[in-house]
Amino acid sequence: MIEFKDGLWYFAHPYTCKDENGNYLMGGEDANFRLCCIRSAKLIEMGYLIFSPVSHTHPIHVNWPNFVGKQVHEMWYEFDNHFIRGIPFKGIILAPQWRESKGCCGEKALFEELGRDVRYYGDIACVTEKREEGEEQ
Repeated sequence: MIEFKDGLWYFAHPYTCKDENGNYLMGGEDANFRLCCIRSAKLIEMGYLIFSPVSHTHPIHVNWPNFVGKQVHEMWYEFDNHFIRGIPFKGIILAPQWRESKGCCGEKALFEELGRDVRYYGDIACVTEKREEGEEQ
């Protein structure tokens, strides 16, 4: 059984992919969605209660014809920022390569502005992997 830690965390994960001409690549976004879901599952398994905007909104984004193939990313940034400002998240967990994501960078800045905790997925996952192998921390 999973023992959940106190507090709700926001899991920020890179999403968009562009080609050399700056065009959005849906295949890349789908791959990032799947990777985000795997990482989200690992966080949940480790006891983190998370809101994962990529995991929770990608199905809406790709299944609504008005969104598919359109540049509605600014709308999603605004959508996510409403959650960040309106929900008392304990903090943000940043996925690998967050620095390359406009959304992740903006979310990190907002969490810092709100005085909330900032953590990194790599630090959390590495600690857990060592624990599973029986190594001391």
